[in-house]
Amino acid sequence: DVLEFEGKDYRNLILRERVIALGFLLRMIGKKNNGNNYFEHIKQVEFTTIEEDKRSMFDRMIAEGKEGIILKTKDGIWENKRSKSLIKFKGELECDLLCVGWEEGTGKNVGRLGALVCEGNDDGRDILVNVGSGFTDADRDAYWTGRESVVGKVVEVRADAVTQNQDGSYSLRFPRFLHFRGFNNGEKI
Repeated sequence: DVLEFEGKDYRNLILRERVIALGFLLRMIGKKNNGNNYFEHIKQVEFTTIEEDKRSMFDRMIAEGKEGIILKTKDGIWENKRSKSLIKFKGELECDLLCVGWEEGTGKNVGRLGALVCEGNDDGRDILVNVGSGFTDADRDAYWTGRESVVGKVVEVRADAVTQNQDGSYSLRFPRFLHFRGFNNGEKI
């Protein structure tokens, strides 16, 4: 989608017109850069049976390592707010990881838990991630006070996706703490 380019505002155009403009702009940019286009024009797909088509497209995008899909009405104009003409579908995953450490918080969380350092394996990928979201203030205080006792515990984490870092290691996109699973050190994951 294109909203603005070189001072021209495209937000008042309907989606079909913005897609045509985007194709033109990408070709123009490619010509200016000797054929090197640093953008990818993602194919627009028109659904006929929304539920079935949406599900298969979503599953395919997730399998390809993409975040999900965005559904837009073809005659919708851009709105800079939540809109009925645009819906995002993003994947989520849950995995069990071993807590191997912790980090103190910063800002309002100084003196309490900032993140649990967790590691484990998901589908053959060794994951190392700091999980710093999903905690209440009471959780942060309690887990910081007992921080030695959380090491070795299994943590259930929800995230948007597994990501590969530049060094080849793996992490999680937007990891969120759900809860500790059981309370036995070394519990089988």
